[in-house]
Amino acid sequence: MKKKIGLLLLFIVIAGLAGFGAYSWNYYSQYINVDTIYPGVSIQGMDVGGLSREEADQKVEDYLTQLSEKTVTLQVGEKEKSFPLERLGLTCVNEDAVEQAEKLGREGNIIKRVLEVQAIAARGRNIPLEFSVDKDKTEKIVEKKGKSFETEKKDAQLSRKDGEFVIENEVDGIAVDFQANAEKLMEMVESADWNQQDVRLEMTYETDPAEHTAEELSAVQDKLGTFTTSYADSSEGRSINVENGASLINGTLLYPGESMSVYDKVAPFNSENGYRLAGSYENGTTVQTYGGGICQVSTTLYNAVLRAELEVTERQNHSMTVSYVELSEDAAIAGTEKDLKFKNNLDNPIYIEGKTDGSNITFTIYGKEYRNKNRSIEFVSETTSTRPPSEKTVKDSSLEQGKTEVESSGRTGYTAKLWKVIYKNGEEKERVQINSSSYMSVPKVVRVGTKKPAASKENEKSTKKNKKDTKKNSSNNNKKSKKKK
Repeated sequence: MKKKIGLLLLFIVIAGLAGFGAYSWNYYSQYINVDTIYPGVSIQGMDVGGLSREEADQKVEDYLTQLSEKTVTLQVGEKEKSFPLERLGLTCVNEDAVEQAEKLGREGNIIKRVLEVQAIAARGRNIPLEFSVDKDKTEKIVEKKGKSFETEKKDAQLSRKDGEFVIENEVDGIAVDFQANAEKLMEMVESADWNQQDVRLEMTYETDPAEHTAEELSAVQDKLGTFTTSYADSSEGRSINVENGASLINGTLLYPGESMSVYDKVAPFNSENGYRLAGSYENGTTVQTYGGGICQVSTTLYNAVLRAELEVTERQNHSMTVSYVELSEDAAIAGTEKDLKFKNNLDNPIYIEGKTDGSNITFTIYGKEYRNKNRSIEFVSETTSTRPPSEKTVKDSSLEQGKTEVESSGRTGYTAKLWKVIYKNGEEKERVQINSSSYMSVPKVVRVGTKKPAASKENEKSTKKNKKDTKKNSSNNNKKSKKKK
């Protein structure tokens, strides 16, 4: 009985194997023994089952073309720059992906192949593509596009138009790390996590904040000090120099602790810098120089600075007096030897406005008023001594003897002081000496004639007649003398 059962089981096994073999052969003949890629195979998610190798190659190539048209966007803050992905030199690393797809289910015996092909058809098999970009191309385009995001830091700017202040906001500096961003972009595209969609890179960068902001400048609203002088009687050249100097200083902005040199602002004194020839003091005389009259610019500004109560760090008076301000109210400019310098010793920025109208020059200093309303100041000039000009005579051979002419009337010399008088509620509380000045006296020059007067014609005739009479008398006397003998 047992023997019969064993034979039966053996028969069943042999029959099963024979049947499976027949099925496998039939399946192989219909589905395995084909030239196309087996069903269920995909490349980068694209179904290539049933395609020939050439068809699969074309499908992958079309996919790469579409992929190259994807957009890369570089972003810094709200600014963006975009370009097609192909500019990175995109390539497929595993170029044998189609060959790999074609080989699936084609290795081993018939049974193994049938089982593998059935498994692929049931569960699918995907061959991912691997991508690479050209390092050199990526670095170059990242640098080119990245430079458009970079900015130099710029402080907020303040100007004055139609009697109103206009503030231009500050700009922070931006520096892009080209190398780091190029590496980051390459990692994004070459990563297995990339979804083959458009690429957006928020670039890394460093910010260099502006030193001075619009908020800082918004404090500049109040008039701290102003002063006006007249140049109405000046020559054309001098008027141009005064107006040019005012324009060179106009718009100057000083932050707390900063200093200003008037000479540095208005120099050099030449035609290229807008100056003309005009009179200026030199060794006790007036000579024609480029920039003549610039001292009226510095003097007017000096008085505005005093009224704003800024710190004056350098000031010299003229060698001789000037007509447009009182004694000790002047501030001379003479190369680097004489300069007007002052410092913003306040807690907020100041703005200097310089204006001319063809006859007057005005400087006004704006800032944030810090002084009590019941406090006021004025400046008083005090003459401490007077030196009348001496008289100097100069011989002049072109003038006849006894005649004189005044070559120059001379100048009176002075010493003086300038006082700041401080009032509270209209009552004087304090006097502070601001400066002391000494102005040279210049001698009065008188030319004295040394030329001898010429003889008149009547005198010449009289002299000739006298000579003839003398000669005649002498001849008669000689004749008488001979007769006596």
